[in-house]
Amino acid sequence: MQPHSQRVFPKAVPSPKTVLSRATFIAMLALGAAVLPATTALAQDGKGHHREQAAKEPTLALNASASETVAQDTVTLTLNKEVRGDNQVELSRSVNETMNKVRDKAKADTELEVKTGSYQVWFERDNNPPVKPVANAGKAGDAQQGKDEEAGGTWVARGELLITSKNMEKASQFAADVDEDMALDGIRFSLSREARETIEKRLLTATTKAFKTRAQDAVTALEFGGYRIKSLRLGNAGQPESYQPRMMAMSAAKAGPAIEAGKETVTLSMEGVIFLLPK
Repeated sequence: MQPHSQRVFPKAVPSPKTVLSRATFIAMLALGAAVLPATTALAQDGKGHHREQAAKEPTLALNASASETVAQDTVTLTLNKEVRGDNQVELSRSVNETMNKVRDKAKADTELEVKTGSYQVWFERDNNPPVKPVANAGKAGDAQQGKDEEAGGTWVARGELLITSKNMEKASQFAADVDEDMALDGIRFSLSREARETIEKRLLTATTKAFKTRAQDAVTALEFGGYRIKSLRLGNAGQPESYQPRMMAMSAAKAGPAIEAGKETVTLSMEGVIFLLPK
């Protein structure tokens, strides 16, 4: 019997294509790792260049505004109750009861807004200026009251209610109706928040246009090629609320004063800084 011969098989040789693909893949990874920092550095350099260029551009501060004059649409009446006497507690109770009565009547009308104004109680010495209000009278207050009364004088209690309305005729009639309880002490006119916001919306377009015109005029006068906005800020202003003199209001209270509002100028302003660009 012939011995079995052992076959020898050649070892598998890696495919050149497979080896090349792996090598290429490794090379691509290495190349990507090298390119990524370079790309990031270029992006950072671009931002830095932009900041540097902006820093070289001259800037100019500008402002513009637009205004509109309108009639004031709200009135606030100040009503007061003032009583004098020897008993501090009784005076305070009398003022409180009257204020509550008038407040409840005002709240019954949806066109009237009512809130409490100032409230004071003080001892007025004879032949001397009034002593400033005494708050939260307790045992110490009672002791002080005795000393003050020995010096001679009288107690004074005074409270205020503020009646606000857009219906000026109704507010005037209300003041006349409660005149026996609380006297009219002052009249103040103003522009309501809703009316002011509506006017400011109209003024925004005009103010923006005025700012753009001023910016372009400055660019032309200074012989630059254009402009770019750096920052902007809006502001508003109005005339102070108008008042009717106190004594005039008091003299007219019995018949119910004829109320006529004044006018108020609403102004919207725009302030900003622009970059001046070369031609």
